[in-house]
Amino acid sequence: MKTTAIGIDIGGTRTKIGLVRLATGQVESMLVTPTETKDGERFLQTIGDAIRQLKASATGPSSALAGVGIGVPGFVFADGTVDSTYGFLQFMEDYPLTQHLEAAHGLPCRADNDARVVALGEAIYGQGKGFRRVLVLTLGTGLGLGFAIDGKLDGPLPFAHMGGHQTVTTDDFICYCGKTGCLESLVSGSGIGRIASRFGWEQKYPALPLTAEAIFTERQAGNRDAAEIVEEYLGYLKTGIDNYVNHYAPDLVVLGGGIAKGLKADVERLHSPALLKSYKSYQVTITTSVLEEQAGILGSAALFG
Repeated sequence: MKTTAIGIDIGGTRTKIGLVRLATGQVESMLVTPTETKDGERFLQTIGDAIRQLKASATGPSSALAGVGIGVPGFVFADGTVDSTYGFLQFMEDYPLTQHLEAAHGLPCRADNDARVVALGEAIYGQGKGFRRVLVLTLGTGLGLGFAIDGKLDGPLPFAHMGGHQTVTTDDFICYCGKTGCLESLVSGSGIGRIASRFGWEQKYPALPLTAEAIFTERQAGNRDAAEIVEEYLGYLKTGIDNYVNHYAPDLVVLGGGIAKGLKADVERLHSPALLKSYKSYQVTITTSVLEEQAGILGSAALFG
């Protein structure tokens, strides 16, 4: 019986790779490398070195490897070919990712969209345990969306992975997707930075970085500007969550990614129970991730669950 799998989470600046015990979700070993975005050969070499190291550590009958799972920031076909990462990984266009890894390492390989595997990890090993319908929003460099039902992804292909690109206002920033007032452009890390710039953050606080972490820290310290910035941010996020509730009727919404750490005190305000429900007794719980940086590793490995 195959009891472990290697999970790979390709992030905006770092790639996290772990050896996961599938039954428990324990990450037995974890490696972190800078994400190579330009050179395909260097990318495969870096990933390959980590796979070989973890493969060597998975010894004995209790550590039989099921394969390598990987979360990719883009659309992935059933055969493991990456359609596009929209310029993030410059070499990954119509790219046979799993074929390369299987040939190099002699292990089965499965790939899916990065936000979808985060949702799978949360549903199986995280806050989603005990809930049937789990929606996960990953708030970081962008806005990732994944949905799981009964511990399984909601379909074989990531058709809804661009679900962060919904219009929530008509007179704000132009998103890279081409829409004005797109949710992703407002609730991602760069989005909260743009809101802060509109409040004159750089001019008022030149010694502070223009980051979500700094803004949430300042809010906690009583900074009124930071509090107003976060309130505007929360308004956009609440509108987005209310829309997703209408689309998916999740039992649980999990907020993950770096920004979610600053939202723990705000989750009860992020959905209005007075809105029209999908059925009379419908209720939704909103929470933040407990898996944090391990969610993508766990979900990628769980592609072999």
